[in-house]
Amino acid sequence: MVADSRPADPRSMPMRFLTNDFKDCRLIKLDPTEAHSPFVVEQEGVGPNDPSCKTRMYYLQRDGKWIDEVARSTRPDAEIGDIVFETPAEAVELLTSLFGKPHVRELPVTEADVEAYIARAQSAGSAEAAFREFLARYRAVKKRK
Repeated sequence: MVADSRPADPRSMPMRFLTNDFKDCRLIKLDPTEAHSPFVVEQEGVGPNDPSCKTRMYYLQRDGKWIDEVARSTRPDAEIGDIVFETPAEAVELLTSLFGKPHVRELPVTEADVEAYIARAQSAGSAEAAFREFLARYRAVKKRK
């Protein structure tokens, strides 16, 4: 018997829903080359109130709510710190305090927002470069305060 080398049909893949379980999250250091670089908490899944059941990338905000990656990109830089944790301990402490169904910060997103997000992501060249750019914007906002 020969194994089928065709990719799996995405419609047959199990859907993952957004959770508050730390095991479903990724803790990402914004600049892995820096010893004291801050972090974000990321999770891929379907939002609890999403009627389209589309898998999206979410970031955990400091208030315990999740925000869609594209929706986050539409927010002003003044809100950039909402998803940044200075230490892994801060992020883990928040994650371990969350129970039940996750809460999502629902924001309207247009097709133009999606296109702008995709263009920005492609211009960054890599995920690491995009996170470093995000970190630079975060630090610029922090200096102004």
